[in-house]
Amino acid sequence: MDTSAVAIPKTEDGTGFWLSALLIQEGQPVQKGQPLARLESQGKRDLLEELSSPRGGYVVGLRAAAGQIVQPGEILCYICSQPSIAMIQPGPRITMPESISFDPGALVIFGGGGHGKTVIDLVRAMGTYRIVGVFDDSLPEGSDVLGVPVLGGEKDLTEWHNRGIQLAVNAVGGIGNYRVRVKIFDLLSHAGFRFPVLVHPSAVVERSAILETGVQVLAQSYVGSAARVGFGTVLNAGAIVSHDCVLGQVVNLSPGATLAGHVRVENHAQIGMRATVNMQITIGEGALLGNGCTVKADVPPNTRVRAGTIWPVPNKQ
Repeated sequence: MDTSAVAIPKTEDGTGFWLSALLIQEGQPVQKGQPLARLESQGKRDLLEELSSPRGGYVVGLRAAAGQIVQPGEILCYICSQPSIAMIQPGPRITMPESISFDPGALVIFGGGGHGKTVIDLVRAMGTYRIVGVFDDSLPEGSDVLGVPVLGGEKDLTEWHNRGIQLAVNAVGGIGNYRVRVKIFDLLSHAGFRFPVLVHPSAVVERSAILETGVQVLAQSYVGSAARVGFGTVLNAGAIVSHDCVLGQVVNLSPGATLAGHVRVENHAQIGMRATVNMQITIGEGALLGNGCTVKADVPPNTRVRAGTIWPVPNKQ
């Protein structure tokens, strides 16, 4: 049986790689030149390597999983003419220790849907953090989202936290039902994760503004002077939060939503696309403002303002 080893390449500084994506599984047939895995250097974050199959055949003796550290010269797998490892000399499996040092640049993302894809691109645009993987109970383990491996679901969170990954991003949008997003924060907190602030490079956040943990500020958004944005709040693309606004926890501003100065938005409120809120207005807890509405007076808690309307509703004569 003909075999060819696939080895981890050498680096100039001798450091290892993070196995950021594994594109194969044991016994899988592959063709010559087919991508097998993507590697990211521990020493140079911008140094990426892609391992390709040296020949056609079958993947056998696979020794690593996505998210692990691999060292130069270690064997990732073999490409064989038959889907069997009977003739391959056994070797040590590349294993990740149960506990490793905290890596301040590593994070995981919970949620692989539409908002999850947006978050992946946001993190990549920042260039500050390294995405280890995605967790999503609705996606098969071993698949990927925009090239990021799916590492499992809710049951796997604690294991990965114990491996040294202490940062997580809640990428479940929760539009129309904020409780879904709150639940994910509870799951991640229970597993021990902390929540970084993410700000797209094209967004503008004034120096006097305050962003609490878990806040996400997407592309071309603006946060004005002396504004405060509460825990877990999402400011979608093009949202405007003017000076002296105060936003509570797990608030969601949809793309293009605009808050004038001194607006107060209480916990869990959701403001639709292109909605406009006038100065010194209070949006009550759990309120839902429809797309394109105009708000000229306070909105009581848990009130729904219909899309395209003016609040308060004018009295009929």
